[in-house]
Amino acid sequence: MRETNTVAHIQACLMVKGDRYALQKETLYDIIHNLIYIGAPVNNKTIMRHIMNQLMVENNAERQEILRVLLQLIVGYTPDDPGV
Repeated sequence: MRETNTVAHIQACLMVKGDRYALQKETLYDIIHNLIYIGAPVNNKTIMRHIMNQLMVENNAERQEILRVLLQLIVGYTPDDPGV
């Protein structure tokens, strides 16, 4: 299943980063659970869209930074793009 593989690849990418991105990992898990709950496909594109939507409404500067870093990490790793 491509969605599961995509999420597994993104999670694996974050796992090798150690504790440096612990808040981003936690946020990613929350986003994945939310997407599953609403029945949306779980892939890098829907995760990125969800993060961007959260960034638009988030007022807390610390939370915004967590989301920005997570978005940068996911944008840097897009396994379901053609040729990857």
